[in-house]
Amino acid sequence: MELLGSYWLRRALARLASLTVYEGQDTRTGMPVMVLVGAKGEPVEAEGSLKVLDRLEDALVLEWPLGAVPLSQYAGVADPERLAHWVREIAKRLAALEAQGIRYAPRAELVLVKGRSVWLVGPGLEALTGEAASALLELARLLAGPRWEEFPLRDVLARLARGEVGLEALWAPPPEEAPAPEAAKEKEAEARRLPVEVEEESSAPPSPGPPREEPAPSRPRVIRIEEPEDPPFPVVEPRPSRGGRRAVGLVLFLLLLLGAAGAYMGLFRPQGGAARDYPMEFRTDPPTEKALVYVLEAPEGAELEPGSLLLEAPGRVRFPVPGVYRLRIQVPGREPVDYLLEVPGPPLTIKVR
Repeated sequence: MELLGSYWLRRALARLASLTVYEGQDTRTGMPVMVLVGAKGEPVEAEGSLKVLDRLEDALVLEWPLGAVPLSQYAGVADPERLAHWVREIAKRLAALEAQGIRYAPRAELVLVKGRSVWLVGPGLEALTGEAASALLELARLLAGPRWEEFPLRDVLARLARGEVGLEALWAPPPEEAPAPEAAKEKEAEARRLPVEVEEESSAPPSPGPPREEPAPSRPRVIRIEEPEDPPFPVVEPRPSRGGRRAVGLVLFLLLLLGAAGAYMGLFRPQGGAARDYPMEFRTDPPTEKALVYVLEAPEGAELEPGSLLLEAPGRVRFPVPGVYRLRIQVPGREPVDYLLEVPGPPLTIKVR
């Protein structure tokens, strides 16, 4: 692990020509940062892009939103609907950049996500300039993996890469097609054949005259049958008996007993909702390596002691509550690495080199 100025360089996320992007950490505050070594150009300040925190001699330091992870971690494991939302958000940011004359090619390693939020890394830098449409298609294909055939935006992305549609086609609703003339005529003819249901009430009294035969109605009539308020027979009230009073009293006693039991259970049961857990899988690469995973910080309600051993990877852990956990990963013979893990999320692979 290298030290550049006041920042640890934990691992390289991407290498592009003269640009190397690192996941880093500020040694003064402990906050995660992104360090771009060899960056040429000026990153733009746009919505959905990471802000510049510091400028070094040959590097830029960008903010890293707490709990955000590279989009590449979800390759092949996220559901298509969630990936479709991320692709639409990326397309909106690319369209805004194109309106400013900035060509940006997104990469899965250089897009951060947290929930439904998306951030682009370094738009405006020379090494990240490229064709947005083809890059977006390759990014979506990589993320969908074996589920590419069922990806809802697959056809639109293919048309976008061929230049048939613009980026707005990914989030704008498709235009309504006008019906063909034959279909319109058939629909009009069908409307003529259907009965027109119009209900009118006339306030004028009916004119007296001899009864005449009413024509057959053009639609079924609705006959409303209402229950009369008074029954057609006298109602005899049953005389209350002593046995009935006893039954009513017994029922009231049972209801009071059940209410008291419910209040007792509500008073003495443990607080909180139904117990849930969130399983997460930890892997090692190569699988023969072992790693110790400790908890440094946990969300409120997790009740995990800071510094306690979580597991020995590879293995599986059930986290008590969702949120962002700060972990320390210790591999024998190597420096420990702190990592921010969002739960729930995809499996975490610990690469030992």
